[in-house]
Order: sequence, then C-alpha cells, then structure tokens
Amino acid sequence: MAPRASLSKTTSTRHEIALAATATPRFGSVLATSSVVARSEGRASARRRPMQERSRARVVTVLDVTAELLDELGPDGVTTALIAERADVSIGWLYDFFPNREAVFDAVMARSIECVTPIVERVHAEMAGRQWDEVLCAVIDALFAFYRSDPGFRVLWFSRFQSAQMVATNVRHDIDDAQLALARLEKNGLPLRGVDPEVAMHLTIGMIDKGLDMAFRLDAAGHPAIVEETKTAICAYLNRYAVPASGPSARARSTP
Repeated sequence: MAPRASLSKTTSTRHEIALAATATPRFGSVLATSSVVARSEGRASARRRPMQERSRARVVTVLDVTAELLDELGPDGVTTALIAERADVSIGWLYDFFPNREAVFDAVMARSIECVTPIVERVHAEMAGRQWDEVLCAVIDALFAFYRSDPGFRVLWFSRFQSAQMVATNVRHDIDDAQLALARLEKNGLPLRGVDPEVAMHLTIGMIDKGLDMAFRLDAAGHPAIVEETKTAICAYLNRYAVPASGPSARARSTP
C-alpha cells in the first residue's frame, strides 16, 4: 500500500503545480507556485542529510556515478544495487541517505539545476558591455551546450522519471533567476516600459525553458533550429519594451 500512497502524493503535487502555473497572472501566481514548491520540497526533505565530511564526499560520489550510469544505461537500467556497487558503498549506507532510486535521481537533477545560474553569470561577466540581445543569445547557447553535455541531466529530464520534486526544484530556480534578471536590468539602466517587468522576466525565463525543452523533445541531440527560433522570439518580445533610460545610444551597455 505504501507505493500507492506515494504515487498519490506525486500525482497531487503535479496537479497543484499545474494549477499554480495557470493561476491569475502577475505576482500572485508566483507566490502560489512558490507555496506549492515549498510543500513539495518539504515532503522530499525527510531523508537523512550527511553531516560528516566523509559522508558528504560519498554522497557526491553517488551522484557522480548515478549521472554516469544514467548516460550509459538510461534511467530504467539504473538500480540502487548498481549505484552502490559503482560508488563503492554498501546498500545499507545508500538507503540511509536515499530511500529509493528515485530519490537519487531527484538529487542528481537538483545538482544539475543548481549549475544553471553560475553558467548564466559567467556569460554575463565575459560579455560585459555588449548589447543585451547578444548576451541573451549567448546565454541560451551556453544553456543549450549544458543540456547536451551535463552527465545524466538530459536523459533524466526527458524521461518518465521526471518527478514532481524535479519540477518543483526547477520552478523555484526559475523564480529566483527571474528576480536576478530583473535586478540586472535595473542595474544596467534598461527598464522595461509598457509591461510589468517582473511578468516579462518570468515569461522570458519560461520561454527559454520551453524552447530548450522542445529542442530536445524533437531531437535527442537538440534541434539547433528550434534554439535559434527561441532566441528570435525572445529578443523580439523584449525589444518591444526594452528602452534604455538614456535613449537608444545606451543600448550597448544593457544586458537582461
């Protein structure tokens, strides 16, 4: 009966996230979605956390080898016994920190998602002073490369093992990234006029997510034309509202 109850909770969380995502727009919907994310993360945080340095190092090894196994065998071919063997830990130790295979998958995905913000920040640092649309396109290219190369990420995200916890982690990350993008716009003197800036940034992040998602659902290696059209669509959308405060001449130093 336990697996049935677990499945019910997962289904319920997916439904809550879907409802929150389609709720009344503007900031209220973001708060609603954040609440669902918090509840989902709370249900997933019951597993034991490693306290000692040795245990933390072992957990990192477990996630590393799981990501490698996902690429080698696909999610269906990965078992907790295989993970424990490859990571050189006992199955009992593994279950102390991860109640099942899916919990390991969730942790692998959470770690991958946390890599996204540093990638974006690196691109902005490397292209400081460039036109905002050039920087935006470079960010999308960098994320496209990440989807292609990060061990286990693409295989897991586009599989039947994409869980409510993974979705919740991604939603939380998108909300945070939209706030960072908004702060970056204001810092670089590129206010958005004629639209709620917060709504525009959430939509921009969502368009990037969906464009990359579609690119890999249509082609396992990633469909370059879809990525290019995603860039075109987002730049066209933002270009309607992105007017530098000091006029068009300031456009070159503005980076969303």
